[in-house]
Amino acid sequence: MIAVAGSMATQAQTTVLSVGATAMTVKSGTVFSADSLVLTPSADWTLSSNNVEVSQTAVNVAPAPGINRVYTLGSQISFTGTMQLYYLPSELNGNPESSLLFTDSTVGGAWLASGTSTVNTTSHYVQQTAAALSFTGTTASHQGITLALSLISFTAAWQGQEIGLAWVINQTQDMGNYTVERSTDGTSWTPIGTVPGEKGNGLFTYGFTDDAPPTGAIFYRLEILDEAGQTSYSYILSMQKAQDNNIRLVAWDRSVTIYFDGAQPTSVRIINAVGETIRIDKTSRQQYTFPGLPTGVYFVQYELNRNTGAKGFLIN
Repeated sequence: MIAVAGSMATQAQTTVLSVGATAMTVKSGTVFSADSLVLTPSADWTLSSNNVEVSQTAVNVAPAPGINRVYTLGSQISFTGTMQLYYLPSELNGNPESSLLFTDSTVGGAWLASGTSTVNTTSHYVQQTAAALSFTGTTASHQGITLALSLISFTAAWQGQEIGLAWVINQTQDMGNYTVERSTDGTSWTPIGTVPGEKGNGLFTYGFTDDAPPTGAIFYRLEILDEAGQTSYSYILSMQKAQDNNIRLVAWDRSVTIYFDGAQPTSVRIINAVGETIRIDKTSRQQYTFPGLPTGVYFVQYELNRNTGAKGFLIN
């Protein structure tokens, strides 16, 4: 067994594993533990240039937030084998323990519960058998009552000078009405378009393009109206485009992705409102993603062409 930073920490966010450029290989059948995230690969598994952090702040998982134990990685990995996440009964966050499911997320994706996972209510862990599972984060949650309309994902991306919005709905013989709302302060909302839904069962993908986004910070949310007249809202997406049009920020569901359209920086770091560096990536590339950020104001600091710049963003 390989164990790393083995206590169940209670801090808001703590690094429990950091692996540099020198790769670490875990042999097939070896039990690998990073805090209370336990991985047993069924084939030799290699990890490099990555880190694992634990947080006691629950993430949004439909229909309710997950438990107060969340593990996030610095970059996405693929894993085959057995995955276990141990938790304390005090971390259930209102979730019924007997209904807990292993839950994971990929870069830019929603948190999804696995219907094939199991829960051990005696030793307090959820377990999942994975086959080439790609993920950047894990937690536990429950599926709850099946809703007629359930939001699976809500994403945004720059398309030139426009912003394309897309969302995936899991439907059960119902048809929704979707109103896209925009804000410049995250508080006051203005409807900018409505997309009618289709009737039927299964996953349906919808989209909307904001062809005239304002300058500065931009926030989006969905108003979902079902056939019974019940209204619900999505989580909030935050977008921002730099004045030089070379750097774009996309913040949503407690993560931020930074795009560099031209020259690549030599390093990127995330700084919180009190000036502390909480994430750093010293690689040079055009896209960076930092998941698992608690609610608050942050700054992306980057070194580009021997100059240092910074852009602010908000995690709701």
